[in-house]
Amino acid sequence: MDRYATFALVLALGASSACSEDNLAPEPSGAGAGGGGAMASGGAGGGAAGTSGAGMSGGAGMSGGRAGGSAGMGSEFSCVNQGEINYDCPFNLPPITGSCAPAGTCCHRASNIAKIAALGPNDPMEYEYRLNFVDIYNHPLSIGLPALLQTAKQRAEMCAGEQCLLWRFTAPRSGGEFVAGAGEAEIGIGAYNCDGTFSFYGPTAASDRSAEVGESAPGRWQAVKVPAAYDPEKEGVERFHIPWATNRNREVARSLFLFPMDNSLDWELASSGFEITTLDTSEAGQDCMGSRPDMFSWNSVNGFVGYSPLKGNDKDISNQTNQTYCSLLAFGLLPDGMKNKDCLTTERCMPDAGNFGDGGCDWIKLPDSLCPETAEDRAIFGCHLGAEGNPNAEPEYPASLNCSQEEPTEALDPDMGATSVGQCCDPLGQSTSLPACNAYRTLGKFVAAAAEITTESRNSLPPVCM
Repeated sequence: MDRYATFALVLALGASSACSEDNLAPEPSGAGAGGGGAMASGGAGGGAAGTSGAGMSGGAGMSGGRAGGSAGMGSEFSCVNQGEINYDCPFNLPPITGSCAPAGTCCHRASNIAKIAALGPNDPMEYEYRLNFVDIYNHPLSIGLPALLQTAKQRAEMCAGEQCLLWRFTAPRSGGEFVAGAGEAEIGIGAYNCDGTFSFYGPTAASDRSAEVGESAPGRWQAVKVPAAYDPEKEGVERFHIPWATNRNREVARSLFLFPMDNSLDWELASSGFEITTLDTSEAGQDCMGSRPDMFSWNSVNGFVGYSPLKGNDKDISNQTNQTYCSLLAFGLLPDGMKNKDCLTTERCMPDAGNFGDGGCDWIKLPDSLCPETAEDRAIFGCHLGAEGNPNAEPEYPASLNCSQEEPTEALDPDMGATSVGQCCDPLGQSTSLPACNAYRTLGKFVAAAAEITTESRNSLPPVCM
């Protein structure tokens, strides 16, 4: 029998009570762009939004101003939206009628196209998106197992925790046209406010979990705003360029996972090096990247890359898997009695596709990447793929890597001409000249839908919206 079929995960989402009052309304953050827990977009041209130049058609925008915070459940908020309600969308979150109901091919609750049409001639444009669906596709034997994929889909549709990933990109305009100049990028986790709007988490949202994971910083879930050079003449990820020197994506970000039943905290994920790799900059991409073709599925698009360090993911235990995220990536779903298998101390061996506990290698996938672990290292390099030779036999693995055999001593800034991304690493941790790989690369697809993100942050866990 397949080693995973024996230990299939049974996951169920319970019914939740209806929302009639938001006792967890967003509070003003008062903290600007500081704080921890950022998921800044990365690399050369790492962050981008779907934009086009002058003369964009606006469509029939509905009334509604910039949301200062949640309108409160039970109250009416009018989203700047366009398009007919899409009845193939998940209707498990209110509202399901009116301007904030899911619309368009990707179930957007707002329209960037309509927002552009309502701007004054010199007003900057804030492109705002929520990822309606996220699919990590290069870990099929662990987080890609069918039961876990189904849970990820449900989390995304309920906007639970890290699956409620929000993007905001600011582009300068003058005389009614987009112009090259200074813009901004803000990427991070957030919450749904039950009224059609979303909010980033603020500087005091995160609870003290020193006992569980050794983390107490209240701002570790907070998004960080970074400068981005905007050029409307460029396409795709090059349209918004985040300078390497000011990019925050080399830091470790903390994302929370919630139980959709009551939005209580389950566990936290440590990640780094998030980088958007592909974006649709056509007019259609302003509102939808990806689609909802029917009532049961999503058509996602490539892509993004991120990294999951071993350290930081080796303590917190998910109540759904009863093991750490690090051990899940390393060994897959473990049987009862072996859930505490340590991804840091277990001797590494080449995966052999055998059954767990058969006397062979219990690793299903070795770490393949190197992430900086100190402030000094983060000033020199970021997370990167470093295992040469494709030790995990991963499809579409690069034949050659941009890593070096020597340890870098100066900042590897691509804006200053650097071609190496950092030192290569040894997946088995046996080399005398290379560091041991200390992270996993994750490749993702997504569906991005235009959203209305409030100007105030949420400093508490979100309400249940049913």
